[in-house]
Amino acid sequence: MQRSTSRINYLLLIAAVMLNGCATTATQPISSNSLKPSVLHKQHMDKIANIQSFSLNGRIGVITNPKNYSARLAWQHNAENDFVDVFSPLGGKVANIVKTPDQVRLTDNKDKVVIAKDTEALTKETLGFELPLSGLSHWSLGKPSNEGIVNAVTWDENGRINSLQQNGWNIHYKDYAAYGEYFLPNKVVLKNDQITIKLVVDKWAEFK
Repeated sequence: MQRSTSRINYLLLIAAVMLNGCATTATQPISSNSLKPSVLHKQHMDKIANIQSFSLNGRIGVITNPKNYSARLAWQHNAENDFVDVFSPLGGKVANIVKTPDQVRLTDNKDKVVIAKDTEALTKETLGFELPLSGLSHWSLGKPSNEGIVNAVTWDENGRINSLQQNGWNIHYKDYAAYGEYFLPNKVVLKNDQITIKLVVDKWAEFK
């Protein structure tokens, strides 16, 4: 029974991480090197602000005290819904997650279903504490969430965000690379007092 409960908690934690959001590629320079970083920053942010939907394949690690979790995932995001397949590190599918404007629904590989109104409610009910992660679909792209105040932000010489403080999270970006017309991070690290989350993107695709 204890093993089953731990497994459900693992799945719910991964769900919360994704729905609230190690390839290493050298940063590629923007051609307009004569422009100031602040100008390049505005240009970069204006461009990625156009992304309303995307898909990615990657890996996620969750570090808590005293346990760590890791998984592979395939995530499709649009303006209304999220669809996430979660896999074990060895590749076996362990859960399907669907988030709509009305609820979050998690189905494990034994067809056990857990439903909550949002990811914060899901984690509070099942894990005992609330993870305020509704911004990950923005943060994963290297931009602030459209909810909450940005307390601090820094960017590199190409105008791409290096670090961001928002909604109680310290967020750091590494390994930007070109995907079509966009430059996006391949690695995002989020930290607060309770948890560290590492998202590594192996492939970005299907931008709209």
